[in-house]
Amino acid sequence: MRTLTDTFLTLGIRLRAEGLPADPDAVRSLITAAALLDPLDPQQIRAASRALTCTRPEHLRLHDAIFDAVFGLPGRQDAEEPGIDGEYPRPEMSTEGAGGDASEITEAGRTEHLRHVDLGFEHGSEAAALIDGLVFRPPRGLAHRTRPGHVGIIDAPRILRSLIRSEEISAIPRRRSLHRRRPVTLVVDVSASMTVWRESALRFLDRGSAALGARCFTAGTRLTRVDGRTRAAAGHVRGGSCVAAALSDVLDAGAGTRLGDSLTELLSGRMKDLVRGSILVVISDGWEHGDCAELDTACARLARLSHRFLWVNPRAGRAGFEARTRGLAVAAAHTEAVLPATTVAQWQNVADLIAAPGSEHGTGNGGAFATPRAVGGPVAAVDATVSAVPTATDQGAHA
Repeated sequence: MRTLTDTFLTLGIRLRAEGLPADPDAVRSLITAAALLDPLDPQQIRAASRALTCTRPEHLRLHDAIFDAVFGLPGRQDAEEPGIDGEYPRPEMSTEGAGGDASEITEAGRTEHLRHVDLGFEHGSEAAALIDGLVFRPPRGLAHRTRPGHVGIIDAPRILRSLIRSEEISAIPRRRSLHRRRPVTLVVDVSASMTVWRESALRFLDRGSAALGARCFTAGTRLTRVDGRTRAAAGHVRGGSCVAAALSDVLDAGAGTRLGDSLTELLSGRMKDLVRGSILVVISDGWEHGDCAELDTACARLARLSHRFLWVNPRAGRAGFEARTRGLAVAAAHTEAVLPATTVAQWQNVADLIAAPGSEHGTGNGGAFATPRAVGGPVAAVDATVSAVPTATDQGAHA
């Protein structure tokens, strides 16, 4: 007498002989499933056998014919076609344990998306508003003053005084250096070529002024100090709008680019004292319309005068970017790094690098672009020879 197990083994042998993937594991699983189903209902057994041995639509008709023959069932005239339409429900987002509802999760996802949106394209204004939430850490440097400590440099004057008093010392006194907050100087290009990036750059300027107490300047055809005006405007206007309100008195906004003249002015008079020993950050695309020799001289002096010299180019984060302006190549020869700032995430990286320890003061990068340590691809190396790189005027509409 044939048992149900023998029938399943026969079914597996017949199916495997016809090319269906009815291996011993599939037959064993079918026998286990049959113990949980109604053995008197052939439709349940057929469905289980289909699920375990049919991997392609054309297997269904062949499987049913063999199944009916093995179990002695009459041939099915209404055999199902291979194509089976199924509706697959989409899983719902669970908010259990997330600490918020679905709208908050959706908003968080959109915020993360906007952090990587190109600020020069659509949604740029909406994404630029996230710059108001950038996190700044003030850069720190060693102060000239020291205080007694268990570690640090040997305190020779204290040793001498101790020897004069008692002619011997029980321990070597030491002094440790104190830290101070290093000043930051921000210069933003407000010329016509920076129009699409102006909002994001000015918002960054405003955040730097508020969080770091940075000395803020705008550069176009001349240099204008705006940090005092932004603080005054912040009393009644919030966010990047306070900078825009302060810029109402900046006469060269949207005009030409004369970075050489502007940075040279930064080196004159009392302004030079503001740059000395500070973290200098110039935000510009480098489309210089003036004399690049003057820009070269100014950048060289600023690199020696400042503690660190960073150049931020909002265009540098775009895929396939290549520096083709003489002004940017000249500046790159003297800066510690040329950083992209095309997205909010890259602006955050710039804020982090302001506080990070820099390279040895005075070291150049050999006349080529420093590899940007930011979100975005590397910037192509460009020879900084003045005669080898075209000016912004030569490039025309390629801005």
